[in-house]
Amino acid sequence: MNHKLISSLSLLVSLSLLTGCATQTRRIDTSSNEGLVTIEDINFKDWQIAADKGINSLLESGVLNRNDGRKTILMISTITNSTNEHINTRVLTDKIRSALLQSGKVFTTTAIGGNGADDNASRQVRELANDPMFNQSRVKQQGTVIPPDMSLSGEIVQQTASTGRIRESYFFFHLALTDLTTGLAVWENNVEIAKQAKRPVFGW
Repeated sequence: MNHKLISSLSLLVSLSLLTGCATQTRRIDTSSNEGLVTIEDINFKDWQIAADKGINSLLESGVLNRNDGRKTILMISTITNSTNEHINTRVLTDKIRSALLQSGKVFTTTAIGGNGADDNASRQVRELANDPMFNQSRVKQQGTVIPPDMSLSGEIVQQTASTGRIRESYFFFHLALTDLTTGLAVWENNVEIAKQAKRPVFGW
């Protein structure tokens, strides 16, 4: 066997090994159930389930309906993370905010929130008063920002358990809507998600 043939075969083997070791990546349909399911984490499907159930319950409750012809102004307060994991609760609140806006029943304010304003522009543009660089007749005036009528808050709790080779995680999503005039909770909703995994005989 000559050196050229040996070199060609070696190259083919190397390419085959590289191809076999390459990461296989693909896009998945976020509306399907084909995403990864991990026992300790909240996955994208868990966020969808919690948001959809909360949105449907809130819209069906009728608490957002008004008799004065205007829409409810809603602020997003804090969603407390009481799980063992570092998670971004904005995934949940942004899904809810978007769906409620599309429902046509509410406006959501970004000028105030549980962790401060989502958008500081409402305050910043009013600081332009008396700035000679800007046309003062068009500077937004004080006292015109509309305050919220209601506030959406919540908490995510996680409990874990294991027995033998079985591990289980239980996630509890609690949402509450508060009437800011009275301070009373006018709607509450709980979504429960439980996930279970079986440890292989070797590993984990």
